[in-house]
Amino acid sequence: MKKQWAVVTGAFALTASMAVQAQDGASLLRQIGRAIASGPQASAQASKSPYRDPAGTYWDRDEDTLAGAQHVRAGLASTGSGGAQTCDARLIAMARSTYRLSRSEREKCLYAEWLIDTKQHGPNGITPQQTEAIERKYGAAFDAREERFRNTQRFALRPNIDPHPTYDRARGTLDIYVPIPWINGFEVSGVTGDGFRPSSARSQRTSWTPQNAGRYHLPIRMSESEAQGLFRQGRDARDDLVIFSVKRVWVEQAGPRAEVDVERVQVGYRNEVIGVDLTKKKKEGES
Repeated sequence: MKKQWAVVTGAFALTASMAVQAQDGASLLRQIGRAIASGPQASAQASKSPYRDPAGTYWDRDEDTLAGAQHVRAGLASTGSGGAQTCDARLIAMARSTYRLSRSEREKCLYAEWLIDTKQHGPNGITPQQTEAIERKYGAAFDAREERFRNTQRFALRPNIDPHPTYDRARGTLDIYVPIPWINGFEVSGVTGDGFRPSSARSQRTSWTPQNAGRYHLPIRMSESEAQGLFRQGRDARDDLVIFSVKRVWVEQAGPRAEVDVERVQVGYRNEVIGVDLTKKKKEGES
C-alpha cells in the first residue's frame, strides 16, 4: 500500500502570492503532515473498471464523484492513460455564462457521449452518422449535466502533469505545473486564477508564450536528495489529482474564460502520494 501524505500550505508549499522560509536538510517526508490510512482511490476505481478495452484506454466514467467533488471528464483516465474528448468544460461554461454551443458543436459533443458509451458497453445500434438518433439518446442527459453544473462549486479531475515535476536547485523547490483542461480539449486554454502562470508575456517589441503558460504552478520546498528520491521511484499518474472551485466564467473574443481557485493538488509516485491542501492558508507572520 502506498504512503499518502497531506501537505499544508504555509509549511512546505508556496503559491505565487506567498513565500516561506526554506526547510533544513531533514527529510521532507518525515516532516510532512500525516499519513492517510486508506489506499489510493484511483486504484480502487481501476479495479472495478467496466471497460471492454484495456483499462484506461478511454475516459474514466466509473464514478461521477471524485474525491468528494464533481468529476470533470478531462485530463487523464484514472489509470493514467489517454482517452477521448468530452464537453464537460463547455457545460461548465454554459452553466455559468452566456456562452452557448452552435448546432455543429453540440453534435460533436453528443458524438463524444456516443463514443464513450459504445466503447464502454459495445454497439447500441446507432452509427456516428445518425446525428438525430444520437441527439434523442444522449441529448437529455447532456442538458441535465449542464443543469447540475449550474449549482456545482467544486470540481475534480486527474490532470495530465506533463512535463513531470522538476527540481530547481537555486530555489530548493520541487516545481509542479498542473494543467486544468478547458474548452480546447486536451489543451490548457482560458483558465486563470491565483498561482496560474500567465498565458502570454509581452515586451515593448514582441509577445510570446511563456514556458508552462496557463498552468497552475505549485512549488514545494525540499532538498535535492529528497527530490532525487522521488525521481528514482518514478511517477504513478493514477494518483494525480486536482480539485478546484469555479469563481466565475465570462465570454471573451467569442470564447469562454474561467477564473478558478485550486483547492488541492495530489501528485503520485510509485511508493507514495503527496497531497497539497491549498485551503489551509499560511497565517500572517508564520515562519
